[in-house]
Amino acid sequence: MSQKEMAERSGLSLGSLKRFENFGKLSEDSLLRRMNLLGRLNEFDNLLLLKGNPDDVKKLFTE
Repeated sequence: MSQKEMAERSGLSLGSLKRFENFGKLSEDSLLRRMNLLGRLNEFDNLLLLKGNPDDVKKLFTE
């Protein structure tokens, strides 16, 4: 999926999407929209159950 298509389908601006991909900065609303578009919104359930190690959060989104 192209950046333009992802932006249009998720309701994000192309600039917001590029900023996220380049710098990792995204509003909470934009993050939720993108996760929903990718069919990964349910992963926040696992995130909310984590306790302790912040590296565990990183693993959720890189595996």
